[in-house]
Amino acid sequence: MAGEKLLSDAACKRAKPKQNVYYLNDGGGLRLRVRSDGTKNWIQRVHLRNSEKSIGLGVYPNVSLVDARAKLRANRELIKVGENPVSVKRDRVQRQ
Repeated sequence: MAGEKLLSDAACKRAKPKQNVYYLNDGGGLRLRVRSDGTKNWIQRVHLRNSEKSIGLGVYPNVSLVDARAKLRANRELIKVGENPVSVKRDRVQRQ
């Protein structure tokens, strides 16, 4: 994320819906998706098994920018050890 302009919470709050979906990039694969209905979702772009995937991290403002960055870091650690963050989360939910 070095050299990239990072998002601020104020920028996330100011993001207004447009006719089409658009994204605000935070760097390192973290994006805020802004839909035409005003819904804002955190998305993490990752490479898993030679393909690019998107992982949902939650709805803004329920999941803050700080929390989204923490989830991004946790998912990166799982990927480093060969785990799929989506599968890990699904397994954890099923055990509960």
